[in-house]
Amino acid sequence: MTKPIQLRKHSMANYPLRVLSQLEKTHRFDQLPNLKNFPSASRKAISNNKLRIACTSDIFDNMTKLVDSCPPADILIIAGNISRTSKWTDIVKFRKSLDDLPTTYKILVPGSSDYCFNLENLTDEQAKQCERNTIKKELKLLGLKHISQYLNNVIYLQDMGVEIAGVKFYGSPWVSINKTAAFYSSRNEIMKQWNRIPRGIDVLITCQPPLGHGDADYIEEHLGDVDLLAFGMSFNGYTYFVNSAMCTRSYNPSNDFIVFDVPMPDRASKSSPNINYFTGLV
Repeated sequence: MTKPIQLRKHSMANYPLRVLSQLEKTHRFDQLPNLKNFPSASRKAISNNKLRIACTSDIFDNMTKLVDSCPPADILIIAGNISRTSKWTDIVKFRKSLDDLPTTYKILVPGSSDYCFNLENLTDEQAKQCERNTIKKELKLLGLKHISQYLNNVIYLQDMGVEIAGVKFYGSPWVSINKTAAFYSSRNEIMKQWNRIPRGIDVLITCQPPLGHGDADYIEEHLGDVDLLAFGMSFNGYTYFVNSAMCTRSYNPSNDFIVFDVPMPDRASKSSPNINYFTGLV
């Protein structure tokens, strides 16, 4: 078992704008070229020694866009917010759409609106919105205990990880900015969730962005988490931050998939990859 990192929460975790102001004075962040003018990795042939990854999030019921726009890839990452209401009928449509996607593996991390994945910890209002009783009834008829079991063609990551062909992925659904989220933890407490992330993760998937990276909002200015800034997708000495939201704030599915390649370790194979699950640290 990997030893916990056990980082301490930032002393100014509740003041993200002040922290960001300080970071901008001492840290350098390079912005990638506009994707519309930058050659997409999806146009290149998929390499035998790299995992082609396509990622999206905030689908909000736009299953036609999901299926029609998904590029060929080894792995599709969906970083939360499948639908707006998280009802049983929404999940049924989502499951059917997954069968039509051109990727070998699908990784799902639940988002703020995905109440169906946390049925036992909902408020009365949340339970009403997702029609919790209906979901429980349908799961019971199928002999299932959790909605992720219904999505049998998905790798579901909730505070856990998976290693595919030597590349390690970890998913965490927690957010500190929205008290009505399916998985909420305050800014003072959320470091407990981040400390569950093991060392050596290649691709970290979260619902909430880190402070200052893809977190700008037209009302709150910056929604990112101060403590999450220590984590990210890292290879070759660099960390890449990706905001993969499909929809705009008006639920218009106008954003394309983000596509990138991750090098595989030596002797790793796509034809017979080792797939190993691992839990988050306690």
